[in-house]
Amino acid sequence: MDKKYIERPQKFDKNQYNSNYSKKHYKNFSIVIKPELKEQIENYCKEENISKAEFLRRAFDILNTQKNK
Repeated sequence: MDKKYIERPQKFDKNQYNSNYSKKHYKNFSIVIKPELKEQIENYCKEENISKAEFLRRAFDILNTQKNK
């Protein structure tokens, strides 16, 4: 048998796995805001050591809490 043409199992591709996982479990969206607001958000995130996604979750939780009062 010619070893040159033996099929070998594909190696695990971590980058491809991460890409597929992200596509399945996350969604993206973008917004257009004034530079001043962007700066305020970035400064808050930096001070609190949180991501912008965490900032959005916290803001949404506060809005839902106020709405349900």
